[in-house]
Amino acid sequence: MSALILVLGIVLASASVQAETESWETLNTAGMLAYKERDFVLAKEMFHRALNVLEGSTDLDSRTATTLNNLGATHEALGEYEQAELRYRHALTMIETIQGAEHPDVVVGLNNLASLYFSQQAFEKAEPLWQRGLSISEKFLGDAHPHLIQPLLTLGLVTQVQKEFDRAESYYLRAIEIGKRALGTDHPGLIPLYERYASFLRQTDRDEEAQVIDSRVEAIRTTNDRSAPE
Repeated sequence: MSALILVLGIVLASASVQAETESWETLNTAGMLAYKERDFVLAKEMFHRALNVLEGSTDLDSRTATTLNNLGATHEALGEYEQAELRYRHALTMIETIQGAEHPDVVVGLNNLASLYFSQQAFEKAEPLWQRGLSISEKFLGDAHPHLIQPLLTLGLVTQVQKEFDRAESYYLRAIEIGKRALGTDHPGLIPLYERYASFLRQTDRDEEAQVIDSRVEAIRTTNDRSAPE
């Protein structure tokens, strides 16, 4: 559940940028490249410099939110969790102000902050953020879009670890139903959903029900093996 790097309008550039030619685009991209190479110290420096380039602007700028989000991810990778939370929260507030509280771009910020809390086992803080993200996605995608499957699985997990088993099960079952509608009842893409649900059933001492799900998984595998080209 690592934080995502949010990119808005970047262009590729070298990490060795001279001070007199520094721009937000080159510095943000240099930070992205350093992050990808897991040089988080360099990434942090580049993102700080990118923020400095934007200082003094009187207008809200989505580039600032992008850089704050990137910096939050870098702080998180370095284990600097308090700083990561501050950056994620600042980025989220800016996007809400620029785009509106119900805009799909807000979901990325909510997910990043929730993932940070989850990694620290602050489940009671993570869950409402993921719930809000799901609600925003439902407004734009409808209540049966395949893109809802992953947030439903995530909510299933976070409620499961809090021992809210009825709620967890409802999230898992809804994810499966959306998958069946989108893919068909015998599609192999359903297997990970069934396996997650079977694991949940076993953890709640419902082994017989889990075995039924296991049988369903094997039936899907058999069906697809038979239909596969020789």
